[in-house]
Amino acid sequence: MNFNKRFFLYVSSFLIMFHAYSVAASTANGAASLLEYPKDPPFKLTKLKPSDNSKGYYDPLNLYNIFVNYELGMHCVGFDMSYCCVIPPYNSIQAQAVRSGRGGDTPRLLSPFDGVKLYYYTKDNSYSEGNKMRYWSVAKDVDGDGHLDSPGDNMANYVWTHLFIYKDLEGTLLPKPKESDRLRVGKQIRVRYDSGPSGKPMAGGYMDYADRDGSNVVFTDTLVPAVKDVPLTLTASYIWDALGLPLTAFNDSRRRGTIRSVTESDFQPYQYSAVQLRTSDGKPILDANKRVIEYFGTNPVDIPNCYACHSREGKAAQMAREEGLTYSDKEYAYWKSYPDTSEYMARLAEASINILSLHDAHHGTKFLADYKEDAPGNRLGRSGPVNCADCHGDNISGNLQSPRPTATGYKAVKAKPLTEAIHGFHLAMVPMPDAAGRSQSCQACHPTHFQDPSMNDDTNPFRVFDRYGKARFSNKDVRESGGGCYVRRDAHSNPDVEPPFFLNEYGKYLLREVSMKDEKGRSIKRIRGLYCTNCHNKIAQTFYVTDNLKEAQTLSGKTLRNRSLDEIVAVMTGGDIKRFNELADPKSTGANEVLKFYTEHKSATLVKSVAAKGLDLKPWNSKEGKAIPYSAVSGGSDWWLSASEPHCADCHLAPFVESMGGDYFPIDQPNKLSLYRYSKAHGDIACQSCHESIHGLYPSRYDGPKHTVDLTTREQALQYSPDGEYAGPVTCAACHTVNSKGVPKELAGTKYEKDYWASVTLAHFMRSGDQKLSIKELVEKYPYERSKEVVQKGWE
Repeated sequence: MNFNKRFFLYVSSFLIMFHAYSVAASTANGAASLLEYPKDPPFKLTKLKPSDNSKGYYDPLNLYNIFVNYELGMHCVGFDMSYCCVIPPYNSIQAQAVRSGRGGDTPRLLSPFDGVKLYYYTKDNSYSEGNKMRYWSVAKDVDGDGHLDSPGDNMANYVWTHLFIYKDLEGTLLPKPKESDRLRVGKQIRVRYDSGPSGKPMAGGYMDYADRDGSNVVFTDTLVPAVKDVPLTLTASYIWDALGLPLTAFNDSRRRGTIRSVTESDFQPYQYSAVQLRTSDGKPILDANKRVIEYFGTNPVDIPNCYACHSREGKAAQMAREEGLTYSDKEYAYWKSYPDTSEYMARLAEASINILSLHDAHHGTKFLADYKEDAPGNRLGRSGPVNCADCHGDNISGNLQSPRPTATGYKAVKAKPLTEAIHGFHLAMVPMPDAAGRSQSCQACHPTHFQDPSMNDDTNPFRVFDRYGKARFSNKDVRESGGGCYVRRDAHSNPDVEPPFFLNEYGKYLLREVSMKDEKGRSIKRIRGLYCTNCHNKIAQTFYVTDNLKEAQTLSGKTLRNRSLDEIVAVMTGGDIKRFNELADPKSTGANEVLKFYTEHKSATLVKSVAAKGLDLKPWNSKEGKAIPYSAVSGGSDWWLSASEPHCADCHLAPFVESMGGDYFPIDQPNKLSLYRYSKAHGDIACQSCHESIHGLYPSRYDGPKHTVDLTTREQALQYSPDGEYAGPVTCAACHTVNSKGVPKELAGTKYEKDYWASVTLAHFMRSGDQKLSIKELVEKYPYERSKEVVQKGWE
């Protein structure tokens, strides 16, 4: 039986049970009722074997599990740095390894102390530089001597020179550090070919392990001269990591010819990153069938669609011609003079020059002052390629200063944060509303490629725009387009998702008013899901600003997240529900609230200062001191940090929320929620180990082998499936010996043992250290009745 039929039967059985067994349960005010729900899991145990040691129980499918993830929703990056670099190539492979608990034993999260290590590689993708990428071969003045010929003068080194260490990647700081003590990435620590900034090679190698304090710590400086040596923890605790690989979307076996010959059919953005379990001396560990223990995970990377509007008949290309800017046409003609240059690559080069031409004309820069239209290389001359972060602060690459002090080749000036500059300009120029008013630009500008190469052209009916950037869903619903980062991929964009959704009142509002309505605002029976702007909006940022939490998993303390919708609306918009609707489902029509999200952004308070002179900083929630916003310290403001990103807790009930922040300051903050990718629940298992990484959350959408955007993530989920069909979040049965309800044997004799969903809730209540409690202590701390009530409230 396929997944969709099973889902239909499952929901049907739930509806029958809902009508037959719904019961009233008094709440605090006696006005609401709670209902019964199915206690069975949404899967079968057909692939599991009965346990030899525990009658009536089933052993986990695998003796070992390795959960493989990545750190971003999708790395949206170019592969030809000859002209400019918006953000550098940087795809990490992250993993956690677990020895399953067969026979009722407790599973164990593995570390080097268990005599193991993890070996990584990416299948059929072992290199980048050459016919997949121009990066190391692109000259750029790294040492600032005014020339492009010093050893190490290339873009791969140049883009990282604002980051440094003093001794190691563990955050060791010297007693009285000086500039001369700094080991700058790209200068003293040069980036090797086909390797990340920490030295991890594309071809494969051993992963680094981050213990309880995290690892891969680099330093950077801020806009405040006195605030130096700010540590950035790039790998969260209890994670194995191959950091910042320069990955492309091109497989070794498909990439033939020069880089000039790349076409859109070469793109396969959902790369398979594999991780093997090995002994401490490097010997592969075998399973019962004498096979190497190896798992794979999705590693998404793709290019933004700048070429569509910025070349040939695209809107920006035509605008440049009207302004008398002709360099981009000359660029196209030059590359088309090579017999092996594809139309795509000629347009990509044209788009780069078009962007720089318009930037020079409208912002007074001189990026093309030394442009040479007949040069086979270094076509921008003495300035070299443009690194956008030289002027625009960008937290995602750790550049908190604006201008970047290590910039060379042109005059760098203080400018808007990179995110605000790009999104603000494009949403003003190309609002591109669909029939509901939601901006198609999110989907159009970000990557749109499918894993199936045959879907990567205009014949794809789900492609949001044509090859010249013209919108195709202006009279339709952009949520029914697809490809790339999120749409038609993630669980929140999947019409086949199963309840329970564990939604709070705001989450139920979005389900009712957005997910279950079409582009004309009519109620529908099949979920359409959420769009990008339903998460990335002012509502999410206001939730964060108003938080002052005591405990994450219960959301105790001050927060709006567990309030009624009326209370939330009252605080956020003074009770104006129309205004609230505009913020929760922002449109690019009318007042263009999508644009205002960027142009009217006010960063959160980072710290408070209580000193008239010098530095005396207090936490953001100190009762004394002047509030210092992120924007006063970082040229990237608070974009990409926990303060400006959406959180699971925006829509979901506690305990289905992130960890408490503060451990990775300033990326997150104390008494506020951390980022999803830094968060963990029971047994120090990362949220993304069981749910996958953001924008590709389980269950990812499946539309058959051809029309599925991201086949890799679905196949990844099936590695842990107890029945070979269920592709939702990883179940307890992956690591634990379970009963027929899918509940771990450890909970035998408790009220949890016959309720799968309550036991799932318990696993989310559990946080670091709770695994050390006895079962008696655990169920006293998180009683069954409390977990059951969460399921009842959040089933919708």
